[in-house]
Order: sequence, then C-alpha cells, then structure tokens
Amino acid sequence: AHSSFGEKMAVSRGLIRVAASCGPRSTVTAYRDGWPGRDPKVAAQSQSLSTTGTARRAGGIRDYFKSGLTRVSKSQSRVLSRPEGHLYEIQVHQVKPECMEDYIKEAGDSLVRVSENPEVPIELMGSWVTEIGTVIDQATHVWKYTGYDKITDTTECLSKDKVWKEYSKSRAKMLQLRTNQLILPFEFWNICDDPKMMEPRGIYELRSYTLRPGTLIEWGQAWEKGIKYRQDESVGGWFSQMGLMHQVHHLWAYKSLQHRSDTRQSNWEMPGWDECVVATVPLIRHMETRIMVPTYFSPLQ
Repeated sequence: AHSSFGEKMAVSRGLIRVAASCGPRSTVTAYRDGWPGRDPKVAAQSQSLSTTGTARRAGGIRDYFKSGLTRVSKSQSRVLSRPEGHLYEIQVHQVKPECMEDYIKEAGDSLVRVSENPEVPIELMGSWVTEIGTVIDQATHVWKYTGYDKITDTTECLSKDKVWKEYSKSRAKMLQLRTNQLILPFEFWNICDDPKMMEPRGIYELRSYTLRPGTLIEWGQAWEKGIKYRQDESVGGWFSQMGLMHQVHHLWAYKSLQHRSDTRQSNWEMPGWDECVVATVPLIRHMETRIMVPTYFSPLQ
C-alpha cells in the first residue's frame, strides 16, 4: 500500500524544515491563525510542513528559500503525485460558434481513431462541450499518457499520420484559440483507469483553481482529508506541471444540475467538510467553474 500524503511528508523529514531559531511564529499554524475569521481550532489542525510561513509575509516564497531556514528534499510534484503514475494533458479548444457542429463530428472521427490506434501511446479519457461557464462554444479534452516519453512518441507518430495532419488543418479553420496543460494526478485521488467502466452521469463540472505560489502542499494536505466527503461524484484531481502553473483542477460528475445542488448542500451537513473549505479558501487567487456535457464519442459519459 502507498503511504499517505501526510506520512510521505514526515518520511521526507519535513519537505520544508523550519529551524528552531525561527521562533514560535514561524509555523504554518501561526501564520494561518492570522487570516480574518480563521477558526483557531481548525488552524491548530494544520501541519507545519508547507512552503508557506512567516517568511512569506516578509517577501514571498523566494525570500523564504533564500533565508537559509529551509531544507528541501523533494519537489512538490514528487510528494504530491506518484513518480511511476500516469500523467494527463488537458486541451481546451475555443470553437467558432458557427463551426461547433462540424467540429464535433470531425473531432469524434479523429480523436477516437487516434485513441484506439495501438501504435499511438495515448488514451482519450473524456471530451466535453461547455454549457455554462466564463466562455462557451468551448470543447475540453483530457488525454492520458503512461510516461513522459510517451508524449514524445505520440508527437512523432502523429507527425507521420496523413489523416491526422489533414484533420489538424481543417480544425485550425474552426478554432479561435487552443490551450493545453500537462497535469499530474494527486496521489490520494482515485482516478478510474478505464473511463468506460464508470456509470454515465449526464453533466460534469470542472473547477479550476489558481493558487498562491508555494501553497500547493497545503492544498494537498487539506484535500487528502476532504476528498472522503466527495468520493461519490469524484472523477479526478490534478495539478499543473507544464503550461499555466500553480493551478489545480477538480472534475466532478452529476446526474443533473439539481443533483449537483443537492449534493453540494449535503456536504455542509457532514462534520469536517467545513474544515477543508476553511483551510483552502485563503490559498486561492482565482477560480473558475464550468458545467460541461460529454460529446457522443467521450469515453466518460
């Protein structure tokens, strides 16, 4: 069995170890007590194993590392995600409104063909169209790789695929913007290896959070405890590795908008859920949520 996130933090001798000379106000608990409206009981439960602390108030995470008060033994990504695990790519396509129908048809033919081709080491996990969000006429695709080398292999395979190249040219005429990110799954977040085995839900919600630099460890600590309250609707939880940084994505599945509303309300009736919210809200710089429906060809339905 894999060690819990908290155990890994301890085993690594404190990813960030604060020297005794820092004084009693050097811990995360002491710092986070200062947040307006912070419940001291909740703050007392926080671990002192993060890249935040008193030094952040004195000049940010860069000064904190330069201060000589810390010792880093592992990168955040090595602590938060399994080094031998899968990695994912999230692609977002902003489609010209008049082209959406043609885009879905061509994407369905081409993405499924690539995903099912055994010579291309990539797997399509899900494809959705945004119904409610900051931007609509938008398609989101999530792909899975079994290693970094598979990204290079996939690029080389597709560069030789004449059908894919023709699709790419056609797609370019239908899009206004394309973005992508390489994202890693949180170790404690159970992500289904075979999306076709999941029960169809109907709608999906992708919640994206941009965090304050240096707070990803705290986010992971809070959600390792908080995810148990949201397992029934959980699809995946990731943090960015390449592309827009300091970002976290949580993907949830519901039967309907009413089911989403009822589920989220019932969470607040569970003792302990509020602690996860209180611990993570101060870490957020920006957040965005979008309600999406799966395309006809999406493995996740």
